[in-house]
Amino acid sequence: MYISKIHIQNYRNFDDFTMEFHKGLNVIIGANNSGKTGLLHAINLLDSPSDISVNDFNKNLLLQYPKLYSDTAPSIIIEYNICHRIRENDTNDESIIRLLPFLGIKGFEENRCEHDGIAEYNISAQIKAVYALDTKYLEEYRRAVSNEVKDFETYLLTLKRFVGDYYSWNYTNGISETKAEQKSVTEIFDIRFIGAERTSEEVRKETRQEIVSFTRDADNVAGFDKFRHDVSEELEKLLSPSITRLAALFENEKNAIGLEKGNVSITSTVRADFSLADAYTTEVKDTKGGYSLPLQYNGLGYNNLINIYMLIKLTEIRPGKDFRILCLEEPEAHLHPAMQYKLFRYLRDLDETDGLNQQIFVTTHSSNISAVAGIDNMFMLAYNRNKDGSDCSQQSLQAQFTDKDGTTNKAEAKAHLTKFLDVTRSDMLFSDKVILVEGIAEKLLVPLFMEICGCSYEDEHISVVEIGGKHFKYFVELFNGNAVKKKVLCITDKDFKWIDSDGSNGLRSYSEYENEEPSHITELKEKFPIENFCICTQSIGGRTFEDEFFLTNMVDKSVASAIFKRTISDPVRNFFDKYGFDLAAWDAHIKELDGRSRKPIKKLIDAYNLRADTSGNQTFDYENLIFAEIFLHYAKDKKGDVALEILTDKTLFNGDGSSKLAVPQYIKEGLVWLVK
Repeated sequence: MYISKIHIQNYRNFDDFTMEFHKGLNVIIGANNSGKTGLLHAINLLDSPSDISVNDFNKNLLLQYPKLYSDTAPSIIIEYNICHRIRENDTNDESIIRLLPFLGIKGFEENRCEHDGIAEYNISAQIKAVYALDTKYLEEYRRAVSNEVKDFETYLLTLKRFVGDYYSWNYTNGISETKAEQKSVTEIFDIRFIGAERTSEEVRKETRQEIVSFTRDADNVAGFDKFRHDVSEELEKLLSPSITRLAALFENEKNAIGLEKGNVSITSTVRADFSLADAYTTEVKDTKGGYSLPLQYNGLGYNNLINIYMLIKLTEIRPGKDFRILCLEEPEAHLHPAMQYKLFRYLRDLDETDGLNQQIFVTTHSSNISAVAGIDNMFMLAYNRNKDGSDCSQQSLQAQFTDKDGTTNKAEAKAHLTKFLDVTRSDMLFSDKVILVEGIAEKLLVPLFMEICGCSYEDEHISVVEIGGKHFKYFVELFNGNAVKKKVLCITDKDFKWIDSDGSNGLRSYSEYENEEPSHITELKEKFPIENFCICTQSIGGRTFEDEFFLTNMVDKSVASAIFKRTISDPVRNFFDKYGFDLAAWDAHIKELDGRSRKPIKKLIDAYNLRADTSGNQTFDYENLIFAEIFLHYAKDKKGDVALEILTDKTLFNGDGSSKLAVPQYIKEGLVWLVK
């Protein structure tokens, strides 16, 4: 039995929000304040309808009180759809008994199938929970709003008074609309809500409950009564001297205060009336030293792991009880990344083998967890604050990667992401905006470029993800038609070949450069014509990030020189110190270079001399292009190292700490699009 869908209206971040869930593991990811905690609390209200405060109402709706709530008081509405599979021969199914008040003909979904010769059926139920003002106080509410409310603050104060005194939960069968008692709702699921600030007390409550249930079982009661009786007798023997003295004392004085006349007397005995559950305790044992300690004396990280593990394993004590739900908020708290990874690999494996025996809801900010939880178990959640009537949106990644048109595009993307969505790349699932880049150099330098452009990397919650090549289509598929409309900027290389392999045809022209579009960019544009996706690539002659970056910074020769000298070999560096960025001098003195350095540089200079475009107005650009090609030749096998050296080169920073670097125009344009 599990919650298959929830519909939330006017509760916390949720205006009118619907979300479907899986039977087992549900991992909910998203940025801060996207609604994850509120969703867990909405689920928990099914088991524990706690007092609701005025702050639980959706503030964006309350702001519209003159239009929405002058004549009608606001209410919170939550509908829970519940699915359960029953077996024809199961006469002891507690789950179906719990669901009976909320079943109905209209909502009955009969999918009969045979399993090991036994017929099985799927059934559905719906609970509608409404937190509303008692109708007999509606006129009083209207008068108060009319007479007392002057602005939003006074409206909140007025509503707070009514919520505190005259609001309550009302329940109905959502299918038949018949009324239901609160007890019949709260007894459906055994929901355990484990907040981010948890202690070993949470485990103690659960284990104690299990012990209490066991001792109250009809088959065990007589045995425990006899045990208590035997313990009482043994204690009475041990305490006999003291009991005898007390009895004699009370017997001698009984008439002094008039007890005898009332036909009563004082006797002394021992009764072992203790709770067996209180005798149970959980400890941790040092496997090397052999000693044990109470949980509260152990480290927070391992305690966290022990708590979660025990709460999951408790479901195995009473097999067949599938009405448990675990709401787990930020399990990564106090937990080492490796332990997070291992815990959720364990949960994923249990889920895949249908061994969880409960429904689990997890909210997390941990890329270690998302990297191993499995795409099919994850849901993205976001809160859109950029329009009137803001509301949350959600997307099941299982649905996102389901092909519906007979193609296998999404299946291919899913297979790729399953393999390559590691801890680092999973970071994009939690950000508000995403920048996809090809390599490590862009990943390292783009945050600096954002700072130079006045775009706050942290405030905008942007994730820069290196995909390690040109497989953008697989990553963009994650956001293609996704209800959580994150803006995705793709920074990719133009990969234009200025020179043929032998260089005999000379340097190609800028007009060819401007008109030629690489096939992978054409494919991305055709495949993803979506408004939240933008592609940017080199535009002033560069064919990769590195040479375009160098060309951009040729506006300041001192900066360009510092960058250039970071990559070239020692012999070329000495040559550069003599002739600088004077291509004619390089051509005239090329023989001064050693043979190993001379060959690739001479090929580039010869191509320049044979260039297709010999018009004088772009000669300077072509000369710069040759130095950019030399820079790229030496940087291509150590791009990450070069980027790190540029980031740490003090000569590339001004006295006030600002950078001297110029940001490539195509990246600047992409960042402007991303943050607007």
